[in-house]
Amino acid sequence: MSMECEICGRKIVGKKHTIIVEGSELTVCERCKELGVEAKPAKAVVRVVKRVSTKTKPIVEDYELVENFHEIVRREREKRGWTQEELAKRIQEKATLIRKIEKGEITPEKEVVEKLEKVLDINLREKVEEVKIQKSMSITPTLGDVVVIRRKKRS
Repeated sequence: MSMECEICGRKIVGKKHTIIVEGSELTVCERCKELGVEAKPAKAVVRVVKRVSTKTKPIVEDYELVENFHEIVRREREKRGWTQEELAKRIQEKATLIRKIEKGEITPEKEVVEKLEKVLDINLREKVEEVKIQKSMSITPTLGDVVVIRRKKRS
């Protein structure tokens, strides 16, 4: 199957070239390739996007951080007369991390939560139990047929 140059219209013999001319990609012959910029072959780009929502609290295994965890950490630290730097040393983390946690700017990772709970002798997580919805007799599945709702277990 022969191909024609998209600039001069001649039959392309040998290697065809892909060039960019004023934003358009053209397939051209050897003589016309100098009229544009050689187009680079497209490379696959894989982009990983993490979405972070400040409205929802992350679930740590079957536990969820209590809503006001940052206030509890600050209150318990102050109750002991510790500075943010002292608390950071006790859990082997940086003081900037403690500042961000207490301001509620970040949600601490599981390991940090565990260290804070241990050193401050507090609970920052609450158990979350799954509540399963019974399947309806409907032929067409509804949202209720496939949803599993997590609820906080009140003590």
